[in-house]
Amino acid sequence: MAHEHYLYESISEQLRQHIRTGSYSAGERLPSVRQLSQLFSVSVNTVVQCFRQLEADGYIEIRPRSGVFVHATPPGQPPSSNILSFPLLPVEVSLSEDILHFMEPHVEEDLVRLGIALPACDIMPIDRVMRTLREVTRNHARQAWDYCHPHGLEAFTHQLSHRSLKYPAPIKHGDIVVTNGAMEAIELALRTVTRRGDTVAVETPTYYGSLVALDVLRRRALEIPTHGRDGLCLYSLEQAFKRGQVAACLMSANAQNPLGFCMPEARKQRLVELASHYDIPIIENDVWGDTCFAGDSLPAKAWDQEGLVIYCSSFSKTLMPGMRLGWVAPGRFHKRLRELKQISSITTASAPQLVMARLLESGFYARHLERLRQELAQQSNAMSQAVAASFPPGTHITQPAGGCALWIGLPQHIDSRLLFTQAINERIHIFPGNVFSAGPRHFNYLRLNTGQPVDSNVKQAVYRLGELAGQLSTH
Repeated sequence: MAHEHYLYESISEQLRQHIRTGSYSAGERLPSVRQLSQLFSVSVNTVVQCFRQLEADGYIEIRPRSGVFVHATPPGQPPSSNILSFPLLPVEVSLSEDILHFMEPHVEEDLVRLGIALPACDIMPIDRVMRTLREVTRNHARQAWDYCHPHGLEAFTHQLSHRSLKYPAPIKHGDIVVTNGAMEAIELALRTVTRRGDTVAVETPTYYGSLVALDVLRRRALEIPTHGRDGLCLYSLEQAFKRGQVAACLMSANAQNPLGFCMPEARKQRLVELASHYDIPIIENDVWGDTCFAGDSLPAKAWDQEGLVIYCSSFSKTLMPGMRLGWVAPGRFHKRLRELKQISSITTASAPQLVMARLLESGFYARHLERLRQELAQQSNAMSQAVAASFPPGTHITQPAGGCALWIGLPQHIDSRLLFTQAINERIHIFPGNVFSAGPRHFNYLRLNTGQPVDSNVKQAVYRLGELAGQLSTH
């Protein structure tokens, strides 16, 4: 079987191209499943997969007993001039100032905080973490006071490796380097496998912190089309690999920020196969992976037999941001990354590692995750309902499978940067969509934080946002 995933990605992209270029116009009927099956010499199931993907992307509409039609007005889709076409070109990243501008209001006291994606303190076990911190610093004062090994404390790295026992390719504790949050891990990974001026494949939309890292390190971005259910378009990624356009790929397979998808396991395996075949490293940002409340939650790293996936994660999103405790499993790049860590920050603070080792070993962290996932799923649902009830017609909501971000597409002519300014004047903080791309995309999108309970105050803020968006839609 000539790679079923390759086939369905390839055919999906060809159909997208025909729709984008007008070969099939809005409302026009597409060939039937059987006709396309014969045309492309593939199974009926492969064509069905294509249609499901195109429907999820908003390109087509499946009408029972009538057929498949090009969507008349795809909700939340950017104008045709902004839709990605191929071949894609690398772009310089220069977003640092924009991102700082949109982040700054978060520290203001009287805001409704719907901008920064982070679970609220109210659903975090702060007392238990602080009690454990007091215990370990009292009983292991010398160890907490001193430097630890550059790799990290063995008690902690052992617990991390135990979490990969069910992986087809488990991570050994000696493969792990403890970092100051996931961003240090990502920065070290980029410096390990790329050089200044290199191009890195990224999702679009993608986490703005990844784009800032590329900006600061003077790497370029090649944006790969990404949809809210299946993740990266693997066909497009393979074309970039095949042409030698990129030195690495930086992506998230689980609870991706801002789309919230968890890639199906078969696609994660295919991603690792592509990395192996073309010998191109994958930098996997799995900072939200522990929050998956739907879908397949194993990381792509789980299938990494050849060490080409540099796995980056942390406990900042799931337990305590101020602990700044992350880690990286660099695979075959371990030696170089460890050297860069030693000249960067030498080692990571001992006390947070002692605390986390205790919480992992006791089973507390696993129990906490069960509760956290339930809370985040409920809050995501409640926020989706509030947006659907408040925002103007034509608004599109991407339903997440993890994390605490809701990606919202506004009617095409609404600029979310204007909505940001109006919302701040109303003491509501949001994040506009343009900073989730290195190119001129996603201006009519925004990301809302679903990390806090959707109480009357939050509902009122969402209702007001919907009013403001409605006013913009009439201008």
